[in-house]
Amino acid sequence: MFRKLPFILIVTTIGAILLNPILPCDLKRLIYAISLTLKSVVLSLLPFIIFGLLFKTFVKLSDQAGSIIFLIFGCLCTSNFFNTFVSHYLGEFLYHVDFDLGTTAEGEHSLEPSFLFVIPNLIKNDFALFGGIISAIAFARINRILALKISEKIENAVKKLFNIMSFLIPLFIIGFIVKCASDGMLTSIIKNYSQILLIFVCYATLYTLLLYFLLNRCSPKDTLLSLGNMMPAFLTAVSSMSSALSMPITILSVEKNVKNKELGGSVISATVNIHLLGDCLSIPLIAYTLLKSNGFPEPSTYAYFIFTIFFVIAKFSVAAIPAGGIIVMAPILEKHLGFTPEMSTIMIAIYVIFDPFVTGFNVLGNGALAQLIDRLISYRGLKKKNLPTAT
Repeated sequence: MFRKLPFILIVTTIGAILLNPILPCDLKRLIYAISLTLKSVVLSLLPFIIFGLLFKTFVKLSDQAGSIIFLIFGCLCTSNFFNTFVSHYLGEFLYHVDFDLGTTAEGEHSLEPSFLFVIPNLIKNDFALFGGIISAIAFARINRILALKISEKIENAVKKLFNIMSFLIPLFIIGFIVKCASDGMLTSIIKNYSQILLIFVCYATLYTLLLYFLLNRCSPKDTLLSLGNMMPAFLTAVSSMSSALSMPITILSVEKNVKNKELGGSVISATVNIHLLGDCLSIPLIAYTLLKSNGFPEPSTYAYFIFTIFFVIAKFSVAAIPAGGIIVMAPILEKHLGFTPEMSTIMIAIYVIFDPFVTGFNVLGNGALAQLIDRLISYRGLKKKNLPTAT
């Protein structure tokens, strides 16, 4: 199923777009309702997957779990800060270029689901995240052999959940594509925001290529191979507009690029909603162009530095929903960059248009982070192995 996923996603997307004009409205509403129901099912399963992956990994790595946690979150925060601050320089350039982004109002004929069935999330993702880590370390210290047996059973259960979600995600995507086509979202992108969207996509593409190029020791062949392995996750993210929904596919993709598959899966589980490369690259660009078009002064380097700090902190509370990143960031933009409430509304509307592409680069960034941490762990293990012993 996983190997065929890129083909399935492409066929699903094209088919939904081509069939949209001839589908009855009631059928579209039904398809969208089923899609939202499947989304709810997938999101309700995610905490169990997160807990299982982290429990399994940190039981096996309990002797060095503290250092691994420090490494993961240290790399995460450094990456978010660096990526956001670097985007400041392109934002400054765009500030001196005239862009008329206009406003985006919700369409009068926005497609609504024929019904809405939501499965409540009994466990929050962050509880599952910290619960998996803490319980694994504690259990391994009490009885490591029993903890390893339990982790094996959890691993088998997680694999079964992966298989279920691999079938559900394409079905969810069909409803989302029908919704986008019905609401004219693609037309809006081309008509109003093609220039700034093109700049962002080019910038993010070059930035991501550079990251993978460096991670693969400047080997063009290995770089293309790593990015090729990430394409199923990228396509899933673009189609679903959710890094969380894409997480199972992202983990399967990352496992092809790392030596320690358990560690790679845990890195994705722990950082899926808080390491957001696409947000770091896109939000500053849109913010600067909006400040310019509304006649607001250009932020100083110091003001942007403070904004970046709060920007990174706020990522730890980002919701696992489409456009969740900008909804959380809006108060930060108002307080530290001088946005008005009206500008924040426009920002959210524009971000929604960008969100498929932003989410895609978020997932590629998560893959790069997992590969980086895998290389650091492997390097550290090799270095310790080669240390001379005292005689």
